[in-house]
Amino acid sequence: MAVTKVALVASMMACMMITCSYGESSLSCDQVTIWLTPCIPYGVFGGNVTSLCCQGVYSLNAAYKNGDDRRGACQCIKDRAALIPGMNYDHVNEVPGRCGTKCPFKVYPSTNCSAVQ
Repeated sequence: MAVTKVALVASMMACMMITCSYGESSLSCDQVTIWLTPCIPYGVFGGNVTSLCCQGVYSLNAAYKNGDDRRGACQCIKDRAALIPGMNYDHVNEVPGRCGTKCPFKVYPSTNCSAVQ
């Protein structure tokens, strides 16, 4: 069962690797997705956050140049997470803390990313 879910998540990620950008963000959604893909198993299953996931979170945090970048990343994460069956948004929002860092926004289906500073 777990192998089937992992295969499903992997295939969903392959389908989601399309080019998109949001607003005036200098970050592409593809880059955000690449950095955060290692976090998907935690987002779905919980358990332990991997070092690769944390490296992606650190890379994303270092890449923010302005509010447009943060808003773009928020919208990208929100849109991509919605495509993954079984995504647990509480787990998603725990990731930065488990990596010893912070995120300037919380991601839920109802998040208004245009309000992110």
